[in-house]
Amino acid sequence: MGIPNLKYFKKSYMLEFLKGETVENVFTFSIPPEGEDYDFPQRLTETKTFGGSVFDKYGNDTIKINLSGTTGNEDKKIIYRGFIKPPLYLNGEKEIWELQKVIEEWHDLSSDTDGTEKTIYLYDLSKTNIVDFVKISAGKTPATRNYWQVFIKDLKIKRSSSKPNYYNYSLEMFGLVKEKTKQGTWFSSISDAASAFTQAMNVVEGVMSYTALAISTVQSLTSAVAKVKKAYEAYQKMGDSGKLLSVMGMADSATRILTGSSSNTFYNATKECLAIADQCKGIFSADYQDNSQHSKSQDTSYFTVSFETNGGSHINSQKVEYSKTAKTPEEPTKSKYSFGGWYSDAQLTTEFDFNTPITADTTLYAKWVQTVATVTFNSKNGSRVASQEVTIGEKATVPTAPTRNGYIFKEWCTDYAATQSYDFETPVTGDMTLYAAWTTVAVVTFNTNGGSEIESQTVQINGKAVYPITPTRENYTFSCWCSDSSLTTVFDFNTAITADITLYAKWVQISNTVTFRSNGGSSVASQDVMIGSYATEPEAPTKEGFDFVYWCDDVECTNEFHFNTTPVTGALTLYAKWSAKEITVTFDSNGGSAVESQVIGYGDRAVFPEIPVKENAVFVMWEKAEEVDSGEKDENNQPIMTTVYSEFDFADELTEDITLYAKWFGA
Repeated sequence: MGIPNLKYFKKSYMLEFLKGETVENVFTFSIPPEGEDYDFPQRLTETKTFGGSVFDKYGNDTIKINLSGTTGNEDKKIIYRGFIKPPLYLNGEKEIWELQKVIEEWHDLSSDTDGTEKTIYLYDLSKTNIVDFVKISAGKTPATRNYWQVFIKDLKIKRSSSKPNYYNYSLEMFGLVKEKTKQGTWFSSISDAASAFTQAMNVVEGVMSYTALAISTVQSLTSAVAKVKKAYEAYQKMGDSGKLLSVMGMADSATRILTGSSSNTFYNATKECLAIADQCKGIFSADYQDNSQHSKSQDTSYFTVSFETNGGSHINSQKVEYSKTAKTPEEPTKSKYSFGGWYSDAQLTTEFDFNTPITADTTLYAKWVQTVATVTFNSKNGSRVASQEVTIGEKATVPTAPTRNGYIFKEWCTDYAATQSYDFETPVTGDMTLYAAWTTVAVVTFNTNGGSEIESQTVQINGKAVYPITPTRENYTFSCWCSDSSLTTVFDFNTAITADITLYAKWVQISNTVTFRSNGGSSVASQDVMIGSYATEPEAPTKEGFDFVYWCDDVECTNEFHFNTTPVTGALTLYAKWSAKEITVTFDSNGGSAVESQVIGYGDRAVFPEIPVKENAVFVMWEKAEEVDSGEKDENNQPIMTTVYSEFDFADELTEDITLYAKWFGA
């Protein structure tokens, strides 16, 4: 093929996953042979990928296979996933996880949902040169067997303790010596050869740089196969006169084959004309009478527009005449995504304009905009936590914390190592996995409820907390530690700690007695008042001949005590302040001259005033009035009161206000 220094592959292996005859996934494993170094800058001189004997006989026609080694880092790949539609460009450690997903899908090798058989093949590429590899796909078996149908037993993956960005893996499988079924058409063979060649170049990429000539050769082969494929598809559909045709090779007209002849094999004829593939116009064929022909139905003036929906619903391809435009198809659908348009490149950088003339076979790629994301919770050996379907831009719900024997759940993190906490207030932007963070110790926190600070304690799971120093608080006495903030459950320090816990200090407020001295008045009960609280103002005491004024906090009663604004800070005695009552004696002269009223002390006697005068009347005496029962009843059977006047004796000691009335003679 004109590619220098590629007679043999470096030491490498390839896993091929098929559904029916369609290759769904390809993974290659590569390192330099023993004693050799890489011949390009990406060198891993200390990494040995395959340890021990890879192949051991296991029965007559069965072998036991074990591929074990270490993945490369982000820049230096050991495991490489080949490009299968749609292209996946993965780096470093990611391929081993992609391989794990594929193995899970193929683990039981049962038929797919549509009945298609699933198989896995392993190739030992180090036993095959490029020419032999192409011959395999062309139907020629090399001298040394290089592939087996395999059944994968287990794939174990473990992070390297010495290199955090590497993973150690061990892939166990059993291989059977079983031939692969090949299609009978020359096009299928050359197409398989091109596919095998492409896969081979994927391997080459893992161990050496492409040369310009290598790239040119691959591109030439790819272009030629594309042209042959188009012509062959037209040939299959033409059905000329019901004749049975046999394919002879590629042709540039109805009468001439491009190099090679009917005596040559299809393989030689096709391989030799790759250099002038631009002249390919169709299929050179012959009927049972050896009459050659080249049907117009093989005309390459029509091109195929294919639609790669990238996981969406199927869209039929279109046949478009040269320089005409394709029709905009109906939009495909895909769960959790909205359609974002058709693009002309697999990387989805250039949107396709359906006004563009079609001049070659074209594949258009669907772009998708995710609308619903799946948030997965990896509890890392804890109890299962269900995943959540979250609309893009919305927030995930904090799930119920998982449990794990001997551990305490701390939080959810965005990385497996649990170094980056996840904030559930963050809007979800795409599929994500959250990882549980666990700890083997619990934290005992002491909430002193306003008392002096107590340091928290770190306790091993199922261990016991140590009774701390008793906190202090002004005007309070410490009572106990409680396990609830409402202070109803006393905590027992013999209890095993199985999770983070907060203990709460319970306090009893110190009280003082407030004593009331009534200074000769009626007795007032004392009060017990918590320090810092307020005493309750009692009902005013009574004292004959005096009016109560207020309570004082000093014996001399110079300072009024204010109950609502003065907290009790210690033992307190309050004293009653009194003022002597005054009696008012009012004189009603009953039409006579006015007589001035008198104000006397409680229990004192009134003074006989100046006698009033009244025209045509003689003053007789001063009388007091009293309400007495008349002995009669009103309509409601209530006693009727009557006023009785009697002479007032100025020798009487008065204890209440009184009005005296003048009595006249001759009025």
